[in-house]
Amino acid sequence: MERARIGTIERLKGLDRSLKSRVWRVRHRLLPILQITLATGFAYFIATQIFDHRQAFFAPISAIIILGLTGGDRIPRAVELTIGCTLGIGVGDFLFYNLGTGYLQLSAAVLISLLLASFLSKSPLISNQVAIGSILIATIMPPQPGLAGASRMIDALIGCSVGLLAAAIIPTHPLSSGRREFSKVLGLASSVLDDVSDALRNRDHQALSEALEAVRGSQDAINAMLAAAKTGREASTLSPFMWGQKRRVRTLERILTPVDNTIRNVRVLARRALVLCEDGDTVSEGQIQAIEELADITHALSEIYERSQEIDEAQEIPELVRRLRVLGAKVGLDLVEGKVLSASVVLAQTRSIVVDLLQVCGMSRESAVAVLVPTSETPAYPPEIWADDSSPTRSLKDLK
Repeated sequence: MERARIGTIERLKGLDRSLKSRVWRVRHRLLPILQITLATGFAYFIATQIFDHRQAFFAPISAIIILGLTGGDRIPRAVELTIGCTLGIGVGDFLFYNLGTGYLQLSAAVLISLLLASFLSKSPLISNQVAIGSILIATIMPPQPGLAGASRMIDALIGCSVGLLAAAIIPTHPLSSGRREFSKVLGLASSVLDDVSDALRNRDHQALSEALEAVRGSQDAINAMLAAAKTGREASTLSPFMWGQKRRVRTLERILTPVDNTIRNVRVLARRALVLCEDGDTVSEGQIQAIEELADITHALSEIYERSQEIDEAQEIPELVRRLRVLGAKVGLDLVEGKVLSASVVLAQTRSIVVDLLQVCGMSRESAVAVLVPTSETPAYPPEIWADDSSPTRSLKDLK
């Protein structure tokens, strides 16, 4: 009876999480839905009421296509789409109006459209839209008296223009999606670091293999993060309502590289940790504790970006920087304790992740590297070694 009750509770919790996920997805889609709804109606209104076009099919369709573009390249791709649509419709109208419709005419229209698109641009989007426009004219809306000519090309231009206008007037927030994707990538890095530290302590090959497999599948998350950053930059450029966010968008873009480097270094660390365990070797407890600390700090950064609250960020980032400084002063060669090469590689990756996370927190690479205890007699950057949790006290000479 008790087991059945626990099972019911767990199922209810699962349903609750699923419901919350669906509600969040609907809320996330409300603004794009509003953009498309208003843009299609407005584009159709302009084409029919102002330009007096009887079947303004391409006006709302072009608006939907423009607003459906993602990845931060909406403006140049919208221009390409506009060229492709208008060119395809124009070629199709001209050929089918003079030659009639049929499979031979369709093949000829597609051939001419693609050759013309290839001559004008190497963009595959233009080529696809040119061919699609010709096919639509041939199969669904063949030329009719009073309907052929430039009217449908104008409709396509209207739809593309209204789509960009809707994106500018009703913009998505340029930071929200970017911060959310940053949070996902950092959360994945934290989870893998935590699994690696536990697996190294327990010498668990299977857990290390699973952690490595998880971080190897992180490329989609990285691509989504890069696309979200581009989208944020585009929104802050396109919409006058978001011009005040440009500085914050540039700040977010500056940490793209260190976040990307973090997940890549975590991947190398997990792979080397697996090799170490397969060889039957071990690392020191100090190295495991350093990885655990990195996992905790990375998790804290992930939560900061997930909340998207500047006040929390301003209060918490300095404390995370302090912890990273303290950790940087500890990850020296003495931590390896004469272990094998794999242990040294794990240490090197740990040091690299410390530098990456300091850059995520806003430090320059030079300042971040200077936090590390030196492993060379002639370090490129003067070291800033922290003897305790509060202040730098030792110089390189003190270490020799």
